[in-house]
Amino acid sequence: MKTNKFYTNFVIALLCVFSLGFVACDDDDDPKVEAPVIEIEEANIEGDELCVEADIVAMGRTASITINICDATGNTIKVPYTVTSSKYIGVLNVDGFHVHVPIEGKGVVVGDQLKLTVSDALGQTTTATKNITEEEDEDEEHDHD
Repeated sequence: MKTNKFYTNFVIALLCVFSLGFVACDDDDDPKVEAPVIEIEEANIEGDELCVEADIVAMGRTASITINICDATGNTIKVPYTVTSSKYIGVLNVDGFHVHVPIEGKGVVVGDQLKLTVSDALGQTTTATKNITEEEDEDEEHDHD
């Protein structure tokens, strides 16, 4: 009888161990990766191109970067542009994002809006907006002497 009780306790102990293995784990313990953060530094018309400079923090790695140049209201897209360079896609953070978007014949003028959208590999998307300005004249910065 003592042997039978030993086997019963052993089986119960095994069942407890196996049942603990099937208990669902709470995923809230994993730190949440923040959505991309975009800081547009520059959106200037330089001849037939729009110079765009920004810093992008994407802890979930960049999956796509798109630029839409819209009218002043932000409703009508004049120029859509998709960034495909491996220099910017598939990376964690983009310090010094710098592209030139062709705008010749597209009617882009000072005061239009640049919309820079970044999606990360986790499906999170952020859009930043900046008004388009004229090219900065570097001589103007030094004329204060």
